[in-house]
Formats: sequence, structure tokens, C-alpha cells
Amino acid sequence: MALFARRTNLPQATGYSVVDEQLVIRGEISTEGTIRIDGRIEGRLHRADTMIIGAHGVVVGDIEAREVVIAGTIEGNIVAGTRVEIQASASVLGDIRSTAMMLHEGGTINGHVVVNRHETPVEGRRLELAPPERAAVLTR
Repeated sequence: MALFARRTNLPQATGYSVVDEQLVIRGEISTEGTIRIDGRIEGRLHRADTMIIGAHGVVVGDIEAREVVIAGTIEGNIVAGTRVEIQASASVLGDIRSTAMMLHEGGTINGHVVVNRHETPVEGRRLELAPPERAAVLTR
């Protein structure tokens, strides 16, 4: 039946998840879609394509995402592939590393901020200091 045939030419949805104000999650979050947090999430590491923290949202733990928009509170470090937006009601207790950042008046950051528009993510590698005769070396 052609009426119920699967259409394969449609774009794939990436998904949109919401953690509402009454919800507390303890554990790691990982999604390839967008997540909006209006409740509380506690865990070591949270990954998403786009993470939106609402004005009453609280995230405890590190965040890795393509884009992060913060109106609530984050207690952890943020690594964003494209940008971080810190709105007027936001509070970040941790370091931020991104290729672009917008800080609205009133937003607070207690940590280091590194904005490097030419940075390319190096997964699975870390930077080590070498003896003076050699430059810094990336190792696996």
C-alpha cells in the first residue's frame, strides 16, 4: 500500500528532550540531539549536540556539546564546539572552552575562559610539556 509506504527522502530528526523543573537525574546524559534542562542533572559528564539550561536549571558535572545556552547554573567545565551563550541570569562555576562566546550583562563566570576560533578538537589526545629542546607534544 503506497499510502503507508516509508518515505526515505525526509531529513532525519535529531531529537529534542526536556528535563522539567520537578525532575532530578543522577547519572550521565548523552544525546546527539538537543536537550533543555529546567530541572537538575548531576553526573560526571554530559554530552549533547545542543544543551539549553533554563533559568531554573542546574547542571552539576562537565559538559561537552556543539552549542551551550545557559540561563541557569552550571557547576562544571564546558567544552563547546561552536559557541557558548551565557544569559543575564546564568552562573557558571568552572572553565569554559569554545570557538565563540556571548556573555550577557549580569551573567557570571567563576573560572577560566578560552575562546579560540581556530581550535580543532583533538579527541583521545592530551597535551604534555616536553623538555625545552622540544615543543609541546601531543600524545595518545
